[in-house]
Amino acid sequence: MDRLSLLTSACIVTWVCLVVTKHSNATPLTVVAPVTDFEGDTHIDEEDLNLERGERDVGSGDEPKSEKKTLRKPEISKLQIRGRVTSRFSSTTVTSVLKNRADEAAEAVFVIRLPEEAFIANFSMEIDGVVYPANIEEKEKAQKIYDDARERGQSAGQVKQTSEKVNSFKVSVSVAKKTFVTFELIYQEMLRRKNGYFEHRTSIRPGQIVKSIDMQVAILESQGLKEVNTSWVRDGNKNDVITIHDVGEIKLKGKDTRCFISYEPTADEQREDSEDGLEGDFVIRYDVDHPKSGGELQIVNGYFVHYFSPEGLPVVRKNVVFVIDVSGSMNGRKIQQTKEAMYTILDDMREVDFFNIVTFTDITTTWKNTLQQATSTNIQRAKKFVKSLTALYGTNLNEGLIDGIQLLQRLTENTEDSIHGVSMLIMLTDGQPTNGETRLNVIEKNVEQAIDGKYSLFNLGFGDNVDFTFLEKLALRNRGLARKIYDDSKASVQLEGFFDEVATPLLYNVVFNYPEEIVEINSLTQTTFPNYFKGTELVVTGKIKKTHMSNEVLEMTIGANSVETAIEFPLSVETEVVPELLLHKYAVDDFAQRLWAYLSIKDMLQRRSISNNVTEKDELKEKALQLSLEYHFVTPLTSLVVVKPDEDKKEYVQDEINSPSEEREVQPSQSGGSFARMSSQIQASPVRGPGHPSSQMQPKRKQFYIAGKSFADGDPHFMVNVPHSDLYVCFNIMGSIGDTYRLIQDPENGITVTGNIIEEPFVRPGKLKKRSYFGEVTFELGKKTITVNPSEIIFDGIHEFSWDYDVSIGSPDLSLCIEGHRFARIYVGENITLVALRHAVTGENIMKVGYMGVYIENGEGLSSKVHGLIGQFQDKEMLVENESIRVNEDFEVHATLKVESRQVTVTKQYRMVPALVQKQPCWFAGDNAAGLIDGHHTDYLQKQI
Repeated sequence: MDRLSLLTSACIVTWVCLVVTKHSNATPLTVVAPVTDFEGDTHIDEEDLNLERGERDVGSGDEPKSEKKTLRKPEISKLQIRGRVTSRFSSTTVTSVLKNRADEAAEAVFVIRLPEEAFIANFSMEIDGVVYPANIEEKEKAQKIYDDARERGQSAGQVKQTSEKVNSFKVSVSVAKKTFVTFELIYQEMLRRKNGYFEHRTSIRPGQIVKSIDMQVAILESQGLKEVNTSWVRDGNKNDVITIHDVGEIKLKGKDTRCFISYEPTADEQREDSEDGLEGDFVIRYDVDHPKSGGELQIVNGYFVHYFSPEGLPVVRKNVVFVIDVSGSMNGRKIQQTKEAMYTILDDMREVDFFNIVTFTDITTTWKNTLQQATSTNIQRAKKFVKSLTALYGTNLNEGLIDGIQLLQRLTENTEDSIHGVSMLIMLTDGQPTNGETRLNVIEKNVEQAIDGKYSLFNLGFGDNVDFTFLEKLALRNRGLARKIYDDSKASVQLEGFFDEVATPLLYNVVFNYPEEIVEINSLTQTTFPNYFKGTELVVTGKIKKTHMSNEVLEMTIGANSVETAIEFPLSVETEVVPELLLHKYAVDDFAQRLWAYLSIKDMLQRRSISNNVTEKDELKEKALQLSLEYHFVTPLTSLVVVKPDEDKKEYVQDEINSPSEEREVQPSQSGGSFARMSSQIQASPVRGPGHPSSQMQPKRKQFYIAGKSFADGDPHFMVNVPHSDLYVCFNIMGSIGDTYRLIQDPENGITVTGNIIEEPFVRPGKLKKRSYFGEVTFELGKKTITVNPSEIIFDGIHEFSWDYDVSIGSPDLSLCIEGHRFARIYVGENITLVALRHAVTGENIMKVGYMGVYIENGEGLSSKVHGLIGQFQDKEMLVENESIRVNEDFEVHATLKVESRQVTVTKQYRMVPALVQKQPCWFAGDNAAGLIDGHHTDYLQKQI
């Protein structure tokens, strides 16, 4: 029995390979090639192919058979990372191929850490040539599915977060002898600007020398890229950091709006890093051009992203009161780190700033009676004071912080120029009150009332036992943030860049104002910000009202306070003008919509964490959960779970199943018309599905049978499964608008299925022609005709159905079942099932076009005379001989496919099966399937009458 388990543990992408040999036979686990447009799909080399054929011997051929030994342990043979960054939104696909060369099964453990702000978007496995994508579920439901599968002895994987602060997981995979394991992980995040640059960081720690490490990142920024650089960062021997600059290759294109970065370290280069291979982070840093106006507002398919980062503004004065915990619990390592932190922060103060220091045990002490200007002399005096601090007595955190707030009030509100400055408190503590008020909820209330929205509170928590949840909630409720300082490294290293983020305020009380007649106000993420600091960026996302997506001008303003004055930034943008760069082939799909969902979830989770209202917390949880499920994000509320089905059972993906007693009649549509007329003429009887061969109409079950993988779908893409084999063949047909192709033609059963070609409304950048699809599919079934398009289904020219209803109609010999707003399933007799899959355009998306796909779900009843572009393969002999398989220097796998008496050169690819939302390995035949199909593709054009 094979085993796969995914558990969470600790935080950027890291692999650690641990090996435990097993004496049981394990089924190999393999996972999909990356969803990327770079160099193609994941391929295997000649040595891999030999292993796949079973040709690799272990040990010497002269040894007695009983003395052969396992010489190799499971190894990562290929690690591929593909990153795409579109206007700060990053999507990273990680694919790892692992080999077990041994004569027995082995278990490999991978520990994977992600960037702190990232959400996992997908995880999948390919098992015995079949891709099993993970489903996203509410965390409790996913855990039950996972546990139940494990109890049944099925392979199961789960991806989850243990908390809102820990963003990582580990996966253990049982690998059969001499087989491959491949897995794919996709995670997404928004790159935030800090200290004047954006950072894309990928941690690579495979724990061994890897034969092929291939990392490629494409960055698209319509504002224009500048200062792009790369580096390799790893820990030194004495808690220091070693940085190697200018690693990899950088190529700038398109007037510096596109950047392509590659990093492919050789085995020797990996050994230079350590004996166990790479142990560090590949870091990309860059910045963009920043306008002084209202920023950059990009609108794509009804969603907008607004970036605001003006430069050249005067620096606003900063007033800071440091509140330092010097109680007994801070003794030892904590007080030492606190002093290190204060030295670092004081060195970052600017001379224009003012500051003071308050310390507390069970009483409070103030360093000076007034705010001190941050001159070099005063900074040295402050460092001397900090050096003299000792940790004694109890902890009256409430009084210490309240006294610090009152000191800031007294020293700023009576100052003539106080309105022209930014005031803040920075508390350094282990967050463990023992004296005075110790109830945390009361301390929160007291501090919030004292600050009253006037200042920002930043908390630095020291020690592994710090109550960081309390400190973070306290900071977030008061317009600040918190940072944890760990015991095992220098505070100065951990604080690097922290104070820089808040050191130079340029604006405060920043408010984004959008017109209610154009923007859905309830959809907006955070629109008010206490401060804008130099080197950072403010980001707002939202939705455009459907009635204002075309031919409109969005005019908005940003109001803020600067030095001695209020300031306003106007901005005007046309709602239907999309920057061409966002349509580039390397752009993240629907980036604006996914970024909106990402920031909305982040905002809801943060508001939930600091809320003290139970009803509000429940409402925020439910909203964040629904968005997480809709956009397939692993958040603290959700998990991804994948279960390998039993070998001898067909697998169903089921929606809510209605019991026979829940059978219902079709209800009239609100718009009336044909659908309303039909409801008075017929009752929509439930239609039999797979496994119900009786002549009586059976109760309908809303189920999506996933057996059929011969289809025409997409651009238009074709894939056929050779009957009675595991061989999949795929090809494209490059038709023209208006062409109608015969997809299936079976004269004995009276079946003809045709698809009409439509095109997208625009040519994508870098392409020579528009993408084409099947816009309408027609099923001629004896004397009946069913026409299906993304808007409606027409049965026999009389009954018109919208996709909004689940409905069944027909007789035992011919029936139509519409399910789930996407599937139109047609049953012909007992052993023929055809499916039309709807691809709808969401909202008022003017960039895309709705289209249809056609699937042969059950072709057992098709006759030997069936033909057409996909029908002809139902009874066609095809074979790929192992001897013909070859691999070129780019790891592309080629072979010769025998099609009856013909030979066709094919290439191994991984193609998406849209109905299953998963990838399937297949052999691709190019040139409009020349040699693969009978005749020429134009022979399948339907003649116009």
